[in-house]
Parts: sequence; structure tokens; C-alpha cells
Amino acid sequence: MISSPVSSWQATDQEAIRKCLVLPATVACLDAISRSMNELEHLHPQGVLSARALLDAVALIDQQLISGSLDMEQAIQKKSTSGPIATSAAATGDAPLQKADVIAYDTSLLREEIETTYANPTTISSNLITQRNRYATQLLLLLPHLKSWVDFTQGHSNRNFVSVVRG
Repeated sequence: MISSPVSSWQATDQEAIRKCLVLPATVACLDAISRSMNELEHLHPQGVLSARALLDAVALIDQQLISGSLDMEQAIQKKSTSGPIATSAAATGDAPLQKADVIAYDTSLLREEIETTYANPTTISSNLITQRNRYATQLLLLLPHLKSWVDFTQGHSNRNFVSVVRG
């Protein structure tokens, strides 16, 4: 009986792992990723499917974060117009004849105001970042030898995770 492999890595998976875990693109780090991938494939072939599913989920989240369309969907736009009182002389376009009409004729009242309010714009983005971090943690459970690389990178990095994803 010949057994076929359950799953194998794709050529783009190494780079996807590097991006998911926010690791540097150095020779030593890429070698560590490659060794971890090989170890998972040999010791737990079904784990490759799980790892690839996590990588796909992270790629989707990154795409949503980069597009920036999430916050725009939460926008609430308010529009208001100001103008002279309908029964005043200013409403017909004539110059004011009475003191009471001066207030109604004031041109500063003839404007349109548009106010855009965001209903908690960071909620969706922060939830996606939290979910992305959970997926990265789950990936580290499958590839435990990369934990030291992640710890080293985070310890020596002053960058915020969001700026890395969006930048």
C-alpha cells in the first residue's frame, strides 16, 4: 500500500510565514523558517494543512487592513444647510429693508455644512489585528522553533505592529 502525502508546503508559504510572524528577511531567519517547515511536514503532516489555513486567514486580514475600507463603512455623514428665513426680504434676494431682516440676510448663514462622524472607527481594525495576533500565536504552536526569532525580533523592534502591517 502506497501512502500519498497529506499535504505539502507551497513555494509562497515561507514568505507568508515570515510576514505573518513579522520576522526579518535574513538568511539565518529564512533558514530557521525552512527547518521548522520541514520538521512540521515530517513529524505532523496534517499540521501543514492547519498552518496553511492560518496563513490564508492572516493574508486575508492583512488585505483588509491595507485596503482601509473598513473604517469608511462605519462613517455617518450629517448634512445641514443654513439660509435666510423664507418669509424675509433676504429670501427673495433683495437687500434688507428692516433691522430684523439684517439677521436673516447675513451671508454667513448661507452655507452648507457636511460633518462626517466615525462610529468607533478603530473597532473593526483593532478586532482584526487581535484576530491576526491569535492566528500568529497558533502558527507558533505549530512551528515552535520560530518562537525565539519572534521574541528576538519583538525585543529589538521599536515599530508598532500596525505600522508594519500598513506600511
